[in-house]
Amino acid sequence: MATNETDGGRGIVVTGAAGDLGGAVARSFAADGFTVYGADIAAVEPETGAGIIAVSVDVTDRTAVFALAERAAAESGLAAWINCAGIFAPARVREADAATWDRILAVNLTGTFNGCAAALAVMADAGDGGRIVNVGSLSGHVGGTGVHPAYGASKAGVHALTKSYGLEGGRYGICCNAVAPSVLEGTMGEGFSEGQRQALIKGNPLRRLGTMDDVVPAIRFLADPVRAGYLNGVVLPVNGGSYMPS
Repeated sequence: MATNETDGGRGIVVTGAAGDLGGAVARSFAADGFTVYGADIAAVEPETGAGIIAVSVDVTDRTAVFALAERAAAESGLAAWINCAGIFAPARVREADAATWDRILAVNLTGTFNGCAAALAVMADAGDGGRIVNVGSLSGHVGGTGVHPAYGASKAGVHALTKSYGLEGGRYGICCNAVAPSVLEGTMGEGFSEGQRQALIKGNPLRRLGTMDDVVPAIRFLADPVRAGYLNGVVLPVNGGSYMPS
């Protein structure tokens, strides 16, 4: 987002800010002068980036998520809400357990639902429009056998949720979009064996895994009310060509 679009350093909430992607997104916004509320259930380390206000929030706690939205709106105005919080578990489908299913759905899908709902409520009341960006996944399009089936199911839900909030938000000038990355280098990629990693790389037309630098600009683009002003309900694949929906 260009510096003349910061609107005086308005507030940005980034959930999952202690993670690889959430931290990278938070640092990117902070570097451009936004007031960034870096929310996570885990501690957000000071080195995550200057200008980031660390907030301890469990995204499955709806009351806490709404309180964060209201705080950001009161202190800085809420320009965008970025739902990066999520968990991932490699598992054979036949060995997938119910407890992990419940936890993944709670964080990835219900947590995103809570964030969308809180952002929409606060932004609609403010009457200034706004942007919501969710993090889906290639698995939400195609599923997969190397990850717990809850992961793909949760991300498919995020894709549908994005469209629902895009439809509802549009009447208030609030656009909701999502990115759908493939497996990324970092904590997620390290969850696979070396053999699995090589198979993923070989199956990608670009012959590599994605990086935070591939995904952050896509999120920044969707959060930009000027460059992406007419995009709403979009699920943008960021996967090197692994899957191109028709």
